[in-house]
Amino acid sequence: MLSYFHLETLLPRLFAFLIAMTLHDAAQAGTAWLLGDRTARDSKRLSLNPLAHIDALGLAMIVFGPYGWSKKLPLDVTQFRRRPKLSLTFVYLVGPLMNLLLVFFFWWLYFFAPTWIGRGVETIAVEEWRVYLQYCVIVNLMMGMIHLLPLYPLDGWFVVRGLVSDRNRPWFERNEYYGLLLVLILMITPIGQWALAHIYPLAAQIVMNLFSL
Repeated sequence: MLSYFHLETLLPRLFAFLIAMTLHDAAQAGTAWLLGDRTARDSKRLSLNPLAHIDALGLAMIVFGPYGWSKKLPLDVTQFRRRPKLSLTFVYLVGPLMNLLLVFFFWWLYFFAPTWIGRGVETIAVEEWRVYLQYCVIVNLMMGMIHLLPLYPLDGWFVVRGLVSDRNRPWFERNEYYGLLLVLILMITPIGQWALAHIYPLAAQIVMNLFSL
């Protein structure tokens, strides 16, 4: 398993995070637009330019590990054409699903891209790019899994909140603080690093098993 926290891994981690973050947010902005809410699109978030999504502090956190975040996506539930609550839930679900799809895409590139060049041409450049691809797998896998957690302000929190009845929504609003506290603990303490070190190999093995089917 690659190390996340050494300075020499900064460039591949940053490269992977920018791709994961940009496509995560662009997918959500595009889905919101298709469902009737133009707020994110009008805010220039329907873009494949990472600069449209970068949060300075979230980007700085990548220096210390694979954790980071983008700017909050502006959404207006009143703009959705049909079933606003369900539409908003779907928008939040699309982001993590995009990251999990990217896991399979980059894993496929990692294993099969060298065959395009030729098995006898294992250059240093190819091996360096495979490191970048491996980090794209790692970061997208962890971003997708983390955002599915039902903790505020992660996407999973809003997905679960959108699926419960209106009378239960005040409970979610009252407990947002505790969800944020747990997310911060996972990000800045060894607990999160321990969980990352144990969860990633298991998830990676599942992906490899799927490729071998």
